[in-house]
Amino acid sequence: MTAKKKYPVQDVLLFGALMFIYLIATLFLFHRQTVSYGGLYPSDMGSYVAEIQGLDSGYQYPYPILFLTGKLFLLFTTPKHAMAMATALWNGLTPIILKYYFDKFLQARETGDFRRGILSTLLVFSLLLMSMVYPLTYLGRYHEPGEDFLYRYLGTFTPNPYHNATYLTARPFSVPVFFLFADILTFYEKEDRWLHPKYVLFSLFLLLSTLAKPSFTLVLAGTAGVIMLWRLAAGGFRGVKSFFQMGIWFIPTFLVLLYQFGDVFRAGGKGDGGIGFGFMTAWSKATDNAPLSIFLGILFPLTVLLFCLLHREFPNLLKFSWQFYLGALVTLTFLYEKGYRLPHVNFSWGYMYGLFFTYAASLLVLAGNTLKRRQPAWQLGIQWIAYGLHMVCGIDYFRILLQGGLFH
Repeated sequence: MTAKKKYPVQDVLLFGALMFIYLIATLFLFHRQTVSYGGLYPSDMGSYVAEIQGLDSGYQYPYPILFLTGKLFLLFTTPKHAMAMATALWNGLTPIILKYYFDKFLQARETGDFRRGILSTLLVFSLLLMSMVYPLTYLGRYHEPGEDFLYRYLGTFTPNPYHNATYLTARPFSVPVFFLFADILTFYEKEDRWLHPKYVLFSLFLLLSTLAKPSFTLVLAGTAGVIMLWRLAAGGFRGVKSFFQMGIWFIPTFLVLLYQFGDVFRAGGKGDGGIGFGFMTAWSKATDNAPLSIFLGILFPLTVLLFCLLHREFPNLLKFSWQFYLGALVTLTFLYEKGYRLPHVNFSWGYMYGLFFTYAASLLVLAGNTLKRRQPAWQLGIQWIAYGLHMVCGIDYFRILLQGGLFH
């Protein structure tokens, strides 16, 4: 039996250094959001700080993981420091978990090539900085809201919304859910098992993700349901047993969703009118050009997809990422929350998860194609240029957030 290879020292040092910088930068940002430093750094942190103190924030939040962690830190420090530290803790798990999956996909440890490990580390942290594309004339510029305000995020959205603590809290749980389910799709119909280690892990992380923020789960469960039902029908309903053997592992999460949404969003409950159905009803509050907004948000993954289709290569991970993204796109397009929540466009959080995982899968596929030289250099170059555009805009966008700029 071959022993697992250790992480090369070069990779460990690089990951450790970048992780330290990332934690310091994000903790700085989250703390300033909690105190609204200088009247800037807009976020929902103020309401969350009230929640962990047992005060009435004016809202009902289904986010027990973040709040319980905040209350734990509250035993040792101030409420605002506690909330900043809780957010930084959960957000800081994301690069660690991503590193595991990126190393696995790029075979960084199996090959013993430290360069693959370094590439994996660089891709992980670049993914956490990528944003939507916007005019390069915006770079280095920022105006306070008004006539000359330069809209970057509004209507387009980013895979890395660092102004939203609950999205960031759920993300370390959503990462293994995404990669596990992409893997499960390749074998569950061939299995005849009610209990499988990957089913258990999937169910556990999906439940934790839901307890952190249900936005990811709504899209994942809907997309998974459509895929599994489509396959069941396409197979002449011969795989009914396999369908239920996998499907039952969604039940714990469905029970939590019923509890979360049963009172928060139903009309007459603590919500404000329930969930409505309509075409672009909420999204139109944020953009008057949805096709352009979609394009600016998905340029890099779209470029990778087009070249993969050109070569008739469509890896399972990339395929599922696009299925997930389309599920998120449909959700944002047709669902909205009624009442005062309408202009908040809250179904965009699921869409931003769709962006994030499409970016992640596209980045892995592009890196793999580059290492194995599966495509001509000029085609790979175009895809890396698209990646670079998102990267440059993302660094500029993160800089704006660090300086207290409005996330729009």
